[in-house]
Amino acid sequence: MDTLLTAIVQGLLLGGVYALIALGVLVIAKATKVFNLAHGNIMMMSAFFTWWLIAQFGLPVWASLILVALFSVVIALTMERLVMRPLVGRPMLIPFVATLVAGLAIKGISNLWWGGDPRTMPQILPTGSFSAGGVAFSWALLVSFIVATVMFIAFVLFFQYTRMGLAMRSVAEHQVVSQSLGINVKTVFIISWIVGCLSAAVGGILLSSMFILDSSLGDFGIMRALPVLLLGGIESVPGAFVGALIIGLVETLSGTYIDPHVTAFREVLPFVLMVVILMIRPNGLFGLKQIRRI
Repeated sequence: MDTLLTAIVQGLLLGGVYALIALGVLVIAKATKVFNLAHGNIMMMSAFFTWWLIAQFGLPVWASLILVALFSVVIALTMERLVMRPLVGRPMLIPFVATLVAGLAIKGISNLWWGGDPRTMPQILPTGSFSAGGVAFSWALLVSFIVATVMFIAFVLFFQYTRMGLAMRSVAEHQVVSQSLGINVKTVFIISWIVGCLSAAVGGILLSSMFILDSSLGDFGIMRALPVLLLGGIESVPGAFVGALIIGLVETLSGTYIDPHVTAFREVLPFVLMVVILMIRPNGLFGLKQIRRI
């Protein structure tokens, strides 16, 4: 029983981190109608940049995190201005492929600069573990969940109660109508990319602090964001959080009760669950039903 409770708690905590990662993809997708396939590699590059600042330059953690935040803003501005803006109005497949190519370019630059060898992130999160009521907690996982959840809630409040958040929600509904109402759509796109890249940076730092930092972190990030968003609903913020918790639970429970050495099954199980849910609810658990005239 204690093993089951521990697996459930760890799955929920891990799901909180996945929710923050998925939020970055969701914000850009809602505002620009583009699914950012470069998100995972932005996570990876930001994590490597953090490691570089702390381990190689010896900067304190607080200064490194500020520089990483600025670095993620630069990536966001570069992606929006140089990659996405020239493709506005083009068929949806072209920007979609452009993010894939941009992600591969980011991965290539990271591998050239830092190499693809595994690294150990300097201590940012607390180490050790504790138990309560027979359930074992990892301090790193608990702190990661708290940080990710606080940022997720902060972003949600920003969307709901700020002027820019209202503009972002309006653009998500209809870009042309929003522009006719005086909303600067280009500014909304920029803010969306900044939010997305900041969430990628934080998610990359948290995951690499809990596990290992290498070039596969980018693939891991997008391979978690995709089933989370499709499971919860591609345009639903609450759905992203619920979907992330479900994926986290599935991952830890399968790792606990199925041979932990069979990593391939653990990796593919979230996608199996996603397909099953989509067969029952094609729009995801919280996705909006759309009726299109033919």
